[in-house]
Amino acid sequence: MEWKIVEILYREMTYRRLKANPQLSADWKKFSKMFKRSGSLRRSVLSQSVAFTVFGLILTPALYSVKDPGGALVIYSSYFMIPLLMALYSTAVTSQYAVSLGLFEPLLSLPIDVGGKYLSVLLLVIEVPSVFFLLPPSVVIAVKLGSLAGAIGFAWALLGAFMGHTLGLIIYERFGKTSAGRFSGLKTLFKALAIVIIMSLFYGLNYFQRYVASHYETLKGLVERYSVAYPFSVATVEKPSLSLGLFSLYGLAFVLTYYLTIKRLWAGISEGTISESSKRPSRLFSHRPEVALALKDFKIAARNTSLLTGLLMPVVVVIPSLLGAIGSGFNWSVMPVLLALGWTSAISVDAVLKIDGGAFEVLRTLPLELRTFLRSKMLVMSALPVLAGLSITIGMSFRNFSNLFALPVALLLPLATSGITLSVFYWRIREVALPRTTWRKMGLSLFLNGAVVGVTGVVWFFMKSLSLIFLVAVVGFLLWKLSR
Repeated sequence: MEWKIVEILYREMTYRRLKANPQLSADWKKFSKMFKRSGSLRRSVLSQSVAFTVFGLILTPALYSVKDPGGALVIYSSYFMIPLLMALYSTAVTSQYAVSLGLFEPLLSLPIDVGGKYLSVLLLVIEVPSVFFLLPPSVVIAVKLGSLAGAIGFAWALLGAFMGHTLGLIIYERFGKTSAGRFSGLKTLFKALAIVIIMSLFYGLNYFQRYVASHYETLKGLVERYSVAYPFSVATVEKPSLSLGLFSLYGLAFVLTYYLTIKRLWAGISEGTISESSKRPSRLFSHRPEVALALKDFKIAARNTSLLTGLLMPVVVVIPSLLGAIGSGFNWSVMPVLLALGWTSAISVDAVLKIDGGAFEVLRTLPLELRTFLRSKMLVMSALPVLAGLSITIGMSFRNFSNLFALPVALLLPLATSGITLSVFYWRIREVALPRTTWRKMGLSLFLNGAVVGVTGVVWFFMKSLSLIFLVAVVGFLLWKLSR
């Protein structure tokens, strides 16, 4: 019966998402066909698991080519931040969206003490396919070190996803509620800094592990000494007893944390959204429609840390590029960071489209044109990457003055990639709608963005002015297309 409830919740969430698309809701036959195809939780998990398994093949050559088993394990363990970060991001963003739709309101009247587990299981099942990204590397480890090592390694991948899921629930439970009041702006700033710092710690571990991989023979003892830290602990799969012992400790700690978080989470859902009272007088401002909509989205995201996490992900993802560029010496070039920042701007589209949540039906009743709506979302998607790019460029110009010439790239490239992503997701849609955020669309947008980023970087190397002309042309075309 409990699994049936999870399936019903998934079908209801899918139904409401498809219902928000007027092209589907106006055509019952088309709507029924789409709902039948995407409303099955088992079918969705199976198809995405196969897709992630295929994608995971790109990780196998590096593992297979390393002859030293110890070096292969270090490389293998470096992959295990992927399921953790993906689960953390998906949980933090989708939990806010699912609750805002009112999916769990029918459960509030039932005598359920830990009803939050239904939200958790729903999100956790959706996140399971990403773990299969590490199935091909685990097979390679099984070939090199034995089937038991490969099986334990894949079990670590499942545990990593569960750890990320638990951390995502903590973010939503502790910070996901609405907050306002006199110091709301300062609270939002602290939340944003906390998210970046937490993510940076994960990257710090990953960078340390890469350093160990390149100096494995010299630092072998150091690796063994810190094998207790995840994801270094994955490198112990060649010693099953030690690896299973560490696995049990991590599992016990996070299961306990998960259980306590679920109880508090359900209490928070039962109480509803909390908002601090504010005695400040209201003020009325006049803005262009797209700017007003963008400001509305930022205010919603600022009050919900889970959504803020989604908007900050493009900035967080480029931290490795930033650290690598800084470590390259005095003649530091900002372009690799700006190119990475522009390319990753697309990943915030899921959070941007889920900001309106259950209020999307109200939004559709307004005299709002699709072009205005899309321009506002373009502003929301690109604002933080643009701000981060401009800040990094100006800051690093003190080390290398020529970096100032890249300021137009910091401004234009995120606008270009955000516009491309929205164009892909709203292809053939003529009304304000909530499109499906499928992996096919995300993959196509990342491919097209990669092409634009690649052309920009290559042309910049030969002729900076021509690269800027190319970006201006792309942004101008996208603004014209999104204004039609």
